[in-house]
Amino acid sequence: MTDPAAPRPRATWPLYLVAGLSFIPIVGFFIGSIAVSWGLVSGRPGARRAVAIAATGALLNAVGAVVLMSTAARSGSSAVQQGYRGAVVQGLAEVVQALEEHRAKAHSYPESLQALQRARGALRPVQVFDLGAGVFRIPRPFQYVVAPDGMSYDLYSVGPDGKPGTEDDIRPAAADSLPGKRGAPP
Repeated sequence: MTDPAAPRPRATWPLYLVAGLSFIPIVGFFIGSIAVSWGLVSGRPGARRAVAIAATGALLNAVGAVVLMSTAARSGSSAVQQGYRGAVVQGLAEVVQALEEHRAKAHSYPESLQALQRARGALRPVQVFDLGAGVFRIPRPFQYVVAPDGMSYDLYSVGPDGKPGTEDDIRPAAADSLPGKRGAPP
């Protein structure tokens, strides 16, 4: 005879249901993360098996996303390249603004983008990494050279080919970077 005071084990099917939903493309990674977390803290019977199912679904979603993004990036589709270009142009504009703020305070441009970041401090960061070569390349800072007089500079992205000084380089579209203006390339 069973003890009537002993608690009945909780049903495991809701956890298995959520674990199975982790195989849905795009949202499966997030659902799988929830199911893994739930399964790890759950005392339900079979929770460890549900964790394995959810982790598999989440991992397959992550791998699928990486494969999809790398295929799209390597295909050279114009939509992907326009997206990268837009992000780079925005990043360059932010760096130009930070450079001009620094010049207004220090009366000269910083010797490097890393010096600009240090001067701004942790509370006012500026993104100086060039994503123009794509997401699957090692990020490096924008190309930045200060003129010998310290009153102008050259700032640009290396573009999709990842090589400086080529036709696909991207320059900032700010008034400060136009010839004859402060901050013009030397």
